[in-house]
Amino acid sequence: MNINRAKIVFLSALLTVTLLAAGCGTKSTPETKTTAVPQVGILNVDKAVQAHPKYADYQRLQKEYNTLAAQASVEKQAAAQGQAQDNAMPDGALQGLNEALGQEFNSKVAAKQNEISVRLNQKADQVRRDLAGQFDAYTKEIDETYQSQIFSLQLKLKTVQLSKEEMEALQKQMEQLQGERSAKLSAKEKELSGQLEAAMAPEKAAAEKELSAYANEVNTALQQQATAKSAEIAARMQPAPLQSQAGQGRTETEQKAALKSQEITVLQDSIIKDIQDKTAKIAAERGLEAVLGVYKVNVSAVDITDAVIAEIKK
Repeated sequence: MNINRAKIVFLSALLTVTLLAAGCGTKSTPETKTTAVPQVGILNVDKAVQAHPKYADYQRLQKEYNTLAAQASVEKQAAAQGQAQDNAMPDGALQGLNEALGQEFNSKVAAKQNEISVRLNQKADQVRRDLAGQFDAYTKEIDETYQSQIFSLQLKLKTVQLSKEEMEALQKQMEQLQGERSAKLSAKEKELSGQLEAAMAPEKAAAEKELSAYANEVNTALQQQATAKSAEIAARMQPAPLQSQAGQGRTETEQKAALKSQEITVLQDSIIKDIQDKTAKIAAERGLEAVLGVYKVNVSAVDITDAVIAEIKK
């Protein structure tokens, strides 16, 4: 019987089904900056559990329990075996739950991110059009000053008989005027670009706040779903009491198996609690906003498994 082995897999998988705020990246443009993405970590829970110093004790207790349970199963014959099979954990149930929740989180946050990005781009286009009008007006003003002078020099170079020195002097004067015109237009363009950034700064800040609030809202809803589903699975995973034949009390083997099961449960809780504490410590030290035990999700994350294992072994 592998009821307790399945239970620790279940507990370790649930350790990090905490889908906290995580934004999805947006494409940056010359006019807008990429929205900041929350820092997310990932933890290989199975690896962390197996690396725990007390895991060897768990394996030993599990073998002892399995032996006792097998003996009790023989005593109870087909009835006890059928009952154990009814309580067996469906393969991949927790993995499927984790993946489904992760995919739903990413899908909803990505859709919200796209909605906000479209709104920001529309606002930036509106501001850009206003600034383009100012640039056109300034260009017209500059041209009224420089174009007539440049044109006059060009005409003189083409129509008047000049010495080589005179032509070079006029050519130099014309190039100087053209350079002044270009410099003034460039300075104006830089000034208007700064105005665009200033106008969009509060819009970007509000967008980041909105995305973070939405991600937290989605996270809370998914956590509630995970808690409800996990409770349902946990209820199915509770070992059924071994019933003796002819309606009598537990046999000596059944009593030993029950005590061993309690011992394993205490050890499991200790291992999971220790990993949770060490994971929280590493996440705080690295400034992570979330740690996921889900690997097939489309987020940018840093693997903290080895760091957690190192902390456990201290």
